[in-house]
This record gives sequence, structure tokens and C-alpha cells, in this order.
Amino acid sequence: MTSRRTCRPSFKITRHAEAEWGGEFSCEVWNPFVGAYQRVDSVEDGVTRVGELADLIYRMRLRQHPKQDVLIDVPETAAADGARWAEFRINASTLRTYDTRSDGQPAWVRTTGLVQAATAVRTKVGHPIPV
Repeated sequence: MTSRRTCRPSFKITRHAEAEWGGEFSCEVWNPFVGAYQRVDSVEDGVTRVGELADLIYRMRLRQHPKQDVLIDVPETAAADGARWAEFRINASTLRTYDTRSDGQPAWVRTTGLVQAATAVRTKVGHPIPV
């Protein structure tokens, strides 16, 4: 059996200085099925969507689905035209792992769990964390 390449969904928050974005922050999910970031309305929606994508990818992996070969992993760089950004990805395996990166730390760094990953990306861009 050949090893398949890993494709991970991710969630990214970008803090924008210009008002044309319709708000100070934008939230996006990397969708490996379409190979693009897709906008979501909130952090909660993004975390839910990235979890759903990770679940689907994991099920495809278990079934050795041939379409997993066309999935596209999150790009190595996430340039945002000088804007502040932070992102986490989910490694969709039996024991999920989470990695974070940001404009100040572009290399992926392992974190302990989903809550910690989501909190880290919010903190790095100054997005308010609900109490």
C-alpha cells in the first residue's frame, strides 16, 4: 500500500487595516477539495467547518478513497499584503493534531488541541476571545 500525501484543512483569521473588507477581521477556511480559502462569517463557523472537512478527509483515508489524491494541502506561505494573520490546521488522523502559524511565525508549530489552536490564532491577531 502506498502512502498518500497529507491534505489538511485550516482556519485563518486576518486583521485588515483598510475598511474595504467590511470589517477589521476576516475569517477563512482552507478547503482541500477546492484548493482555496473560503470566507466564513465567524470564528465559530470557521472552527466548525474546518472540523467537518477534517472528518470527511479522515473518513476518505479510512476507506482509501481514490479521490483523496486530488485534495490540495494548505499552501506553505500565506501572504496577506502586510496584514496580520494567524492560522491553524488540523491533521486529520485517528489522534488529531493541530499546528499554528502566523505572519510573525510562518513555519507550522504543533499545539496541544483545538481550543488552544483557536485561542492562539485569535490572540496573535488581537481578535476578541469570548468570556
